[in-house]
Amino acid sequence: MILAGKLVSIIEKNSDVIAEEWVKEVTTLPYTRSYWNQPLDELHERAASVCRRIGYFVDKRMPRERLAAFYRRMGGTRKEEGYPVEEVVMALFLLKRQIWLFIMQEGFLSTHLELYQALELNNRVVLYFDRAVYHVAQAYSDAEEKEETGKNSQ
Repeated sequence: MILAGKLVSIIEKNSDVIAEEWVKEVTTLPYTRSYWNQPLDELHERAASVCRRIGYFVDKRMPRERLAAFYRRMGGTRKEEGYPVEEVVMALFLLKRQIWLFIMQEGFLSTHLELYQALELNNRVVLYFDRAVYHVAQAYSDAEEKEETGKNSQ
């Protein structure tokens, strides 16, 4: 998996380029309307931060519990900020897409072995984002449950 390590490094080093493309998408697509009027530098930093740390997530250097806690906090924060859950999920999907578009467009993969290794990395990245989506959605569900409990106790 030497190539996978190199690709992770490329993603981390090019986090600003990937984030820039993500911001362009997330602030123009109808699926993510709540992102349209957010400060661009704040959105950029959110995406770049994930890209800069992608190695910790996909190389299993970060325990699942910490990943879960990170995305539950993020989900809770986005809920408090008024983002619809479906738009947060779409934003995560778009970031995953931008990572792979960057790798493919930059021509880092030229042999069958490199492509195979990249697909292995892709599987890990997909699993990472799948877990992220799950924990974000769980945070929304928990927050809604608390809201409902608060309403019922009044």
